Amino acid sequence: MSTDPLHTEKEPGKGPATETEAPAPPPDRTERVRSADSTHTTWWLTGGSVLLVGAVVASVVLFFGGGDGTVAPDPARVAELEASADARHTDQVENLIHHTRAAHEELVPVLLSLNEVLPADGSAPEEFPDTEEIDGWLNAVRDARGHFSDSDSGNTDFNVTRAGLSVSVDLLGSAMTAYHAAAQAEGDQQVELLDLASDLRDQAVKSWSVGATQLDVVSIDAGHGHIHLYLPAEPGSGALQPDEAEEGEGAVGDPPGHDDH
Repeated sequence: MSTDPLHTEKEPGKGPATETEAPAPPPDRTERVRSADSTHTTWWLTGGSVLLVGAVVASVVLFFGGGDGTVAPDPARVAELEASADARHTDQVENLIHHTRAAHEELVPVLLSLNEVLPADGSAPEEFPDTEEIDGWLNAVRDARGHFSDSDSGNTDFNVTRAGLSVSVDLLGSAMTAYHAAAQAEGDQQVELLDLASDLRDQAVKSWSVGATQLDVVSIDAGHGHIHLYLPAEPGSGALQPDEAEEGEGAVGDPPGHDDH
C-alpha cells in the first residue's frame, strides 16, 4: 500500500479515475455540395452566353449607335419605314373610297325606295311592294356589304372609318329584314315591325353620315382631297351633312374618280 496521500487505489472492477472531460462533438455528417459552376461544361456555357450578349450589343451599336456611343435609331431606316407606311395608307384609303362609292351607288336607290313606302313621319304605308321587289332591296344591301369585307388592317383612322361604314350597311340590312317581315305580318305585330324598320333605317343613315365624314377626313389626309358620299337623309334626322368644299378639292394629283373602281 502506498503512503502517498494523493494516490488513489483502483477499486476492483473499476477503471482508473479520470478528470471530468467535455463530451466529444458528433461527427459532421454534412455532405459537401459541389458547385455546378465548377464544371468545365458550365464554364463554357456561361462564357459563351457572355460572348453572345456582347455580340448582340455590338451589333446594335454598330447599326443604331450614334457617333458619341449612344444607342439611337438609324434615321435613314426610320425614314424608309415611314415612307412605306404612308404609301400603304394612301393606297388603302384610295381603295376604300372606290368601294364606298360603289356601295353608295347601290344603297341610294334602295333607301329612296324604302323612304317612299316607309315615310319618316311615321305614317302607315297604303300598300306594300311585292316580295320580289323587297328581296331585290335585300340583295342590293348584301352586295353593298361585300365592299367592306376586306379584313386588311390599316391605321386607326382607316379602321374606324371602314368599320363605321360597314356597321351602317348592317343596320340598313336589318331595317330591310324588319320591313320584309312587316309585309307578311298583320295587326299590332305589323305596326311594331314597321316602327322597328323605320328606327333601324334612321340609325343606318346617321351612322353612315359619321363614317362618310370620317372618310372625308382620311381622304384629305391621304392626299385624295374631299370626298362626299352621304346617303339621303330626312330633315331633322340628326344625320351629318357634307361641308361646302368641292369634290376632290385639296387633292394631291388626280383624286379617285367614279370610273376607277
